[in-house]
Amino acid sequence: MEVIPNAKQDHGVFASRGVTNVFDKPSAIFAAIVLGFAGTGVAMGMPLLVGSMAKSLGFSEQQLGWLASSDMGGLCAGSILAALLVTRINRRILAATGLTLVILANYLSTQSPDLLPLMLSRLFAGIGAGICYSTCTASLAGSRNAARTFSILLFVLVVMNAFIFYIFPIIEGRWGVNGLFLFYLLEAVPIFLILPWLPRYCSGQTDEVLRERESGGATIQLAVPEILPRLCLAAVFSFYLLVGAYWAFIERAGTAANISAEFISGTLTWAQVFSLSGAVIAVWLARRFGQSKPLLMALLVMVVTMLVLAGKVDTATFVFSVFSFSFFWIFVDVFQLGTLSNIDHSGRYAAMVPACQGVAQAMAPALAGTLLSYQLGYSSVMLMCALASGAALFIYLRVYQVLLRLDPDLADAD
Repeated sequence: MEVIPNAKQDHGVFASRGVTNVFDKPSAIFAAIVLGFAGTGVAMGMPLLVGSMAKSLGFSEQQLGWLASSDMGGLCAGSILAALLVTRINRRILAATGLTLVILANYLSTQSPDLLPLMLSRLFAGIGAGICYSTCTASLAGSRNAARTFSILLFVLVVMNAFIFYIFPIIEGRWGVNGLFLFYLLEAVPIFLILPWLPRYCSGQTDEVLRERESGGATIQLAVPEILPRLCLAAVFSFYLLVGAYWAFIERAGTAANISAEFISGTLTWAQVFSLSGAVIAVWLARRFGQSKPLLMALLVMVVTMLVLAGKVDTATFVFSVFSFSFFWIFVDVFQLGTLSNIDHSGRYAAMVPACQGVAQAMAPALAGTLLSYQLGYSSVMLMCALASGAALFIYLRVYQVLLRLDPDLADAD
C-alpha cells in the first residue's frame, strides 16, 4: 500500500481563505456516500439474510448466530483497520481493498454450504464492508458542513434500507440465499468506477488533534485535547447500547402488551418513513444552533422516551416510543458524526464510529436478554436504555463544556 506521512494536497482540516476543501466537492461527497452502500448493505439486510440462510441451508439457530456474528465481527474489525490506516495511505487504495474483499468473499459464500467455510467468507465480507463504511465516514468528516453531508448519507442509507427490505424477498424467493450474496457482489462492482472522485489523502495528527480557523484575517491552529474525540466515541458506544437493546426487543415488548402483530409492523414501517424527516430537520437546526445543543436535546428526549415506556407499555406509549426513537436515532447519528468531524477533520475518529456501533449493538441484546432471563420484565430493558442514553448525554455535555472554554466557535459550530 502507498503510504504518505503528511500529504498537504488533500487535507481535511479547515482550509485557509481561498483554498478549496476537496472534501466539500459534490463529486467527493457522492463518491463517499456510494462507497457507504457497500459498507452498510450487510448490516441493513441482516435479518433477511439470516432468515434466507435458515431456509436455504438449514442451519440451526445457534449456527445462524455464529454466521451473523462473523459478518458483524468482520465489520468491526474492518472499521478498526480502516481507522488505523485512513490518515496514512491512499484512501482510494483502501476503498478498493475493501470492495475487493466484499466481492471475493460474497462469491466464495456461494461456493460452499458448509458452516466453517461460510463463516470464514462472511468474516472477510464483513471486514471489506467495515473498511468501505469507515473510509466513507472518514471522507465525509473532512467536509466543512458535516451536518449536511452526514444527513445526506443517513437519508440515502434509510432509503436504501427500505429498498433492501423490498427487493430481498423477491431475490430470495427466486434464487435463494446465493441470490442475496450475489446482490452484495454485484452492488460492489460498479462502485470501483467512482473511486477516482474520492479524495486520496488527509494529513493526520498523532499527539493532538489540530483544527485551523481564521481569526482577524490570520489562520491559527487550535490544539484540541485528544481525550475529547475519544469521549465522543464512548458516547457513540453508550448510545448504541440503547439502539441495540430497544430495536431487538421493542416488537417483543409490544406483543407482551397484547398489541397486534399487524399494528406493530405498520407502526415500525411508518416510523421508518417518518425518520427521514430527522435528517432534514437536523441540518436546519445545525445552521441555527450549531450541533452540540440539538444533540444534547435529542439525547434528553431519548431518556424521557425510554422512561415513559419503562413506566407502561400500551398502544399509546408504544406508538410514541417507536416514532420518537426512529426520528431521534437518525437525528443523533447526524450530530454524533458531525461533532466528531468538527473536532477532528482528519477522519480517523469518524472511521472508528462503525466499530463502536457494531460492538454496542452486539452486546446490547445479550445484556437486555440477561435482564429478561431474571424475570425483570421489559421495563428493566427500557430503564437500561434510559441509562445508556443518559450516559451519552452526560459525556457530550462534558465535551461541550470543555469546547466552550477552549473555543466557543468550535463548541457551537454547524
